[in-house]
Amino acid sequence: MMTLSPHSRARAGGWRRFAAPTRALASAVVLATVLGGCETAPPSPSASPGGGTPAQAHARLIDAFNSCNEAVFVGAYAPLFTFATSNTKQALTTREGLQRYLAAGCGSRPNPTAALVQQTTRVSGAITVLAGQYRFKVPAGGSAAVGSAASTVPMVEVLQNFTLVLERMGERWLVLAHHVSVAP
Repeated sequence: MMTLSPHSRARAGGWRRFAAPTRALASAVVLATVLGGCETAPPSPSASPGGGTPAQAHARLIDAFNSCNEAVFVGAYAPLFTFATSNTKQALTTREGLQRYLAAGCGSRPNPTAALVQQTTRVSGAITVLAGQYRFKVPAGGSAAVGSAASTVPMVEVLQNFTLVLERMGERWLVLAHHVSVAP
């Protein structure tokens, strides 16, 4: 039996009964409240994923990861989110955690990259679940020495399964949950 967290129960039961403008206002209030306690400024609208389809929002997230674009990568996540991978000891739930995660990969030469192998989509109202597989390319045995060419580092390909849950908030698709694990 699947149990829902308090945040999931509130979203699943409470949000649907409000009109779209009320949801947008409530989302803005939640965002302001969550970010008000942070030391970092909220991402600018230009740094966040735009409208379009959930698949386009996912493609922008992958591009932000590959280009080490912290503002777009972190801005793709909802105010309340969960992010877990085979490389995280516990789920990340803060923007600072996402920043550290991206910085760790972007600090290596060459940085890891991800490519979408395949995905399926399931839509339920304002929620979309994408599931599929990524192909990550990661440096084998560490990163290149300072001053040497990054192209001399051999890359290893690793297939990883993912589940990505997006919610449409206004004109944007934001990540509620993202799980990535090494494929068997």
